[in-house]
Amino acid sequence: STELRVRLGEEQADALRRDHDELLRVAVTEHGGTVVKGLGDGIIAMFDSASDAVSAAVAVQQAAYAHARANPDQPLDIRIGLSGGDVTVEGGDVFGTPVIEASRLCAAATGGQILAAELVRLLARGRGGHVFTAGGERELKGLPEPVPVAIVGWEPPELATAAVPFPARLSPAA
Repeated sequence: STELRVRLGEEQADALRRDHDELLRVAVTEHGGTVVKGLGDGIIAMFDSASDAVSAAVAVQQAAYAHARANPDQPLDIRIGLSGGDVTVEGGDVFGTPVIEASRLCAAATGGQILAAELVRLLARGRGGHVFTAGGERELKGLPEPVPVAIVGWEPPELATAAVPFPARLSPAA
């Protein structure tokens, strides 16, 4: 995000950050989640349902893809980490191992990728039609044992585009 900010300049980078934050907020709230706090270039969100969290993550990636198609000079390569479990909610913030795990998975993801703790896959199984592939076990900084990971699959959204006209030279002759 720093490279992009330098390339775009402050005003354009701030506008992109606002678009990014709105894209995340909409995806989270439309899927029953709550944005806990902003992190400058990301957010922490909470969901009552693992499948809703996965749906929101997919919606974020699809919206980022659509944004990049519409604004090729302003790509949003979003990395997402998902975890689940008991957390402590205090003073409008959340604390606990699932928060740390999600943060570390986010850091391990590549742009456009969603990494989920295996627990999320197990909890979401059978709901939402999500596709998961095994991501192996990951050593995550500060956690005592490797975390089994699933990669959440997603497809680009249907983009409304005008039909490309058939070239006249390829049309059949009368």
